[in-house]
Formats: sequence, structure tokens, C-alpha cells
Amino acid sequence: MRVVPSNHGWGWLVAGWQLFRASPGMWTMSVFTYWLLVALVEQVRYIGPLVVAVSLPAFSVSFMAMCETVREGKPPRPALLFAGFQRRPDTLLILGALYLLCIVAVLAVSALVDGGALFDWMLLGKQPPKEALENGRLLNALLVAALAATPVLTAFWFAPVLAAWDDMGAAKSLFFSFFGCWRNWRAFLVYGAALGAIGFTLTILIALAAAAAGGSLNTVRGMKLGATLVLLPTLFGSFYAAYRDIFPRTPSPAAPLAQSDSGAD
Repeated sequence: MRVVPSNHGWGWLVAGWQLFRASPGMWTMSVFTYWLLVALVEQVRYIGPLVVAVSLPAFSVSFMAMCETVREGKPPRPALLFAGFQRRPDTLLILGALYLLCIVAVLAVSALVDGGALFDWMLLGKQPPKEALENGRLLNALLVAALAATPVLTAFWFAPVLAAWDDMGAAKSLFFSFFGCWRNWRAFLVYGAALGAIGFTLTILIALAAAAAGGSLNTVRGMKLGATLVLLPTLFGSFYAAYRDIFPRTPSPAAPLAQSDSGAD
């Protein structure tokens, strides 16, 4: 584990974009396949969403494997979507179960603020009551949930790939992920600010395009879909670059990739 300069946060996004640009067709197909698989599994009432949540760490490792393949100059294969289930699947499933429990706990904390409106919305699909929207309780619950979720997200940010690729147990991977993120808070601050700026810019562009098209919903939906198909692989690539940067092998392949266009140290 190492501490990197703050400007590497931007470099991770640049690296993610480079990885997407290297094989956009395969990335698009992989994202669509994952969406379809999730949609099918979630059709199984109650059990489906639980299976999806618990399998998230394994699928995150699968997308890291795609990034590794693209970085090595090889074409990513559709079968890589299941690569995350091949190495230490027991640990990854434990991480998935722990992540699910942590999210439930975070939402339970938020219920102290809004009486459970956010909890019911996120876990049970119930629309929040009108009064929760009008009196600001739902917004306050969202803020509380975001605050409570921050240490959870940092603990799980790198945990799956550390477990699968660095042969760490669940507890050790969570420990190293947590401190890897917090020791590099400056780089993650830049990373988050850059993501926020990109999201804001895309929102403005989509709104302008919708206005130019006379408020066409099809235009808005099409642009949102297109943006998502570019942003998701770019985000996966940025996660991979951050992992390689903070937990380098010798030599670290992520740092040169991120630096080539960004001028990072």
C-alpha cells in the first residue's frame, strides 16, 4: 500500500477512459450482458435481489479482470464476466453478505430520521410518503445514510480485488481497503470532485439536447443510455487504475497508464 499524490485521482479517470477507448464494443456488450443477467435474476421475488447483492464483489472482480486483459493488449472475452467467481469465491461471497448487512444497517440508521421511508424505498420498493418529501425528512435521511455509508464504502472499495488477486481473507481485505482509501483521501477527493463535475456537465448537456429536441423523452433516454454505456466502463477502469496505483505490483502498470495523458507524477 502506498500514498499517491492528489492529482492521481484525475489520472485514474483518464486511465479508465483509455481502457474503455481500447475496446468500446466489448465493454458495451459486457455491460449489457450484466444488466440483462441482473434483470433476470431479480425476477425471482425476494431471493433474486439478495443473490444480486451478494454476488456484487465477484462481479466487480470480473470487471477488474476485463481491465487487466485490455491493459495487456488482449481482446476481452465475454466469459470474463464470470472470472470473479473462479478465485476465492467463498471469500467474495462472504464479502457480499457483509456488504448487504452493512447497507441494511446504514438504512436502519437513516430510519431514525425519517421513520423508515428511505429504508422501505430502497429495500422494499415502496414509494416514500408525500409528507416525507415535503417536510425534508427524506433528504435528511439521505444525508445521514451518505455519512454512515462512507466508512462502509471505503472498506469495500478495494476489498474484493484484494481478496481475489492478493489472496487476502475477508477481514484483512476490508482492513487494507479502508486504510488504502483513507490514507489517499486527497486523491479520492480530487477523484470525487472530477466525477461530480463530469456528472454535472453531462446533466446540462442532456438538458440542452432535450430542450433543442422539443423536450423529447426519447432523446433524453437515448442520451442517458449512451452516457451510461460510456461512464460505467470508464468507472470500472478507474477502479482498476486506483487499485494498481495504491497497491502496486512491481512495476505498477496503472501509474504509467494514468500518467500518459494526465501528466501525473
